[in-house]
Amino acid sequence: MKFNWKIVCTGFAAAFLLTACGTDNTDQKEAQTDEPEQVVDGTNGNSTDGTSTPDAGAGSANDGNEESATDMTDAVLTESDAQSYAMEVLPGFTLTSEEPGRDSLYADENPEAFMRIETQPAEDGAYDYFTDNMQEVLKASSNGAEPEELTDVYTDLEDKGIKNAKAFKVDTETGPVTGVVFEKDGMVVRLTLFDNPDEEYKSAFLSMGQTIQ
Repeated sequence: MKFNWKIVCTGFAAAFLLTACGTDNTDQKEAQTDEPEQVVDGTNGNSTDGTSTPDAGAGSANDGNEESATDMTDAVLTESDAQSYAMEVLPGFTLTSEEPGRDSLYADENPEAFMRIETQPAEDGAYDYFTDNMQEVLKASSNGAEPEELTDVYTDLEDKGIKNAKAFKVDTETGPVTGVVFEKDGMVVRLTLFDNPDEEYKSAFLSMGQTIQ
């Protein structure tokens, strides 16, 4: 019987191709296992290899809320020692009486930043007196500068009992001074805010001020 070299060569070629394909598949599997698997957790945008993927909604919650109200969750209802009102006071602030009819709510870390609080019964002339006198006080604080009227303080708060709110502001050498007058619960309330140049405490003072009752 003759030895068929053609069949032998064909068999060797087929075996070589199978071996090459097996080697190539093995190399591809090893290459895939060398790369870390990244599975994104849909709940928080973090991948399992410790890297983070951007959250499409991040940063959008506070858009347009440059002066959002201060969280009052930890505030404590505190009664004035000298006047007939109580208010919610946040940790880090102290309410104290200056003199009859005048209290101060100051920041513990910076006592120069404070809010003066004055109240009177809502009788004839009390609101007008507080409003007119407030503007004179602001002028005196700024060496005669005309106070700027603010239209974004205590607006649309009738559901909280605040009505007829008026606010004015002047700039001084030590920082802005803001005056607010409003009516609530049978009282006329005047708040005078003495803040630092960055108005760091304005939001907290106003949030506490609107709780006066």
